[in-house]
Amino acid sequence: MVFLITTTLACLFFVPAAKSYADSKIILGYYTGDSTIEFRQFHTYMNQISTDTLNTDSNGNIVGNVPKQAVSYANSVNVLPYALVSNYGAKGWDSNIAHQVLSNSKAKNTLIKNMLSLVKKNKYKGINIDFEAVLPKDRTALTAFVKEVSKTMKANNLLTMVSVPAKSTDDPSDDWTGAYDYEALENAADYIQVMTYDEHGVWSDPGSVASAAPWIESSLQFSIDYIPSEKVIMGIPEYGNDWNLSDPTNKSNSLVEWKNISELIATTGATPVRDEVSGSMYFYYTDFDGCKHVVWYEDETSIKNKTHYTQTYELAGVLTYAIGMEDQKFWEAISSGLK
Repeated sequence: MVFLITTTLACLFFVPAAKSYADSKIILGYYTGDSTIEFRQFHTYMNQISTDTLNTDSNGNIVGNVPKQAVSYANSVNVLPYALVSNYGAKGWDSNIAHQVLSNSKAKNTLIKNMLSLVKKNKYKGINIDFEAVLPKDRTALTAFVKEVSKTMKANNLLTMVSVPAKSTDDPSDDWTGAYDYEALENAADYIQVMTYDEHGVWSDPGSVASAAPWIESSLQFSIDYIPSEKVIMGIPEYGNDWNLSDPTNKSNSLVEWKNISELIATTGATPVRDEVSGSMYFYYTDFDGCKHVVWYEDETSIKNKTHYTQTYELAGVLTYAIGMEDQKFWEAISSGLK
């Protein structure tokens, strides 16, 4: 529920004023199908959103749903909305879908036409290209695609943002990061969104979602070596990960939303510890079946400290993934880190 704060109650409650498009630092929240309540509740902490509800198929058709009420509300409260289009398929990130739309001129032209139509029709202010697991052989094609999209958007006074995986070296043969030519993409796009999260995930061995050193620091330093810092947006996760150490298959590991971590600590009686190198928090607990778990997450201190890299590296701003996983303390930590 959104409360109208009156003058009488102003001494008891504080809600930051809605931010304008021209604010010095970008504070962008990813909007998903689970973000409706929290976006309205916390929109005053943001000045941009990216609606992560749309994908492309191999023919360039956009599938999914535009959250029209959210986009309309964003525009009404000076939160600039991007339409995110990804290559996420039925089984996850789909390299083949990306390959088809990047290499087939008909599919590519169809997708660009559909992107422009969708953005204009729904009153978005730009497009967010989020192609992941792109094949290394499609590196040149990805850059060419971004250039064409950006040219089309600019001609219509619209923005283009590209999401890229974090990396500290450029290996064009790397299966995950090789397709992303930072310098070439920067020359085309208005902003480059560096996804400085998922360093470790439920598919991997336990560890920080986003360690300060050396991962975030080296990723950001590499980024600004090839991209003007005022075009770089860094990522902050709104979640941690829970590894079942008794399950070597990693099949029972799970993501834990920020707003649920304190309850998990309380119910398990765990004692969180800060890892001094990564700056992240972790704790162990034993579940009802006798299985031992470890959880890695970011607390208010680490969120604040990592957000402050926007100042250290003079970045455009910060993005959070994803609205709906947080509470107000998360946004207060983001705000503190921007100072």
